[in-house]
Amino acid sequence: MGIDTLLASPFVWLVVAAIAAVVEAVSFGLITLWFFVGALAAFVVAFLGGSLVVQLAVFLVVSIACLVLLRPVIMKNRKRGKEHEASPVGSNAVVVEAIDNDAMVGRVETPDHMTWAAISADGSPIDAGARVRVVDNKSIKLVVERM
Repeated sequence: MGIDTLLASPFVWLVVAAIAAVVEAVSFGLITLWFFVGALAAFVVAFLGGSLVVQLAVFLVVSIACLVLLRPVIMKNRKRGKEHEASPVGSNAVVVEAIDNDAMVGRVETPDHMTWAAISADGSPIDAGARVRVVDNKSIKLVVERM
């Protein structure tokens, strides 16, 4: 099997798509999503018997078109979603599961009836039922202090 035959195999494009998907999953930066789509399009062309030149052309055209046309739209909508997220910082909450930073446990309920993982701002344990104020958030955990 020559290199041209190997490169013309549709399954090479599936490998390229898989690599792009893994890189995208790790990066979350919309960097290789476009190459994933382009590789899938090239796979279809290869599966239908298109030449290597046509496969490469389809890969490049589809990848670049997706990058140029779709990335700005997706990035705009991604930012819009973040703008509309209400932050619980500054609100009061009730401890529904005792907070213990050392044991990495604790949950609070905010006025909108959402429950969040929580940690104590000063590191001290806080019993269930206590009223707290949300002072910060670290990723998906709220940082709270006693009221």
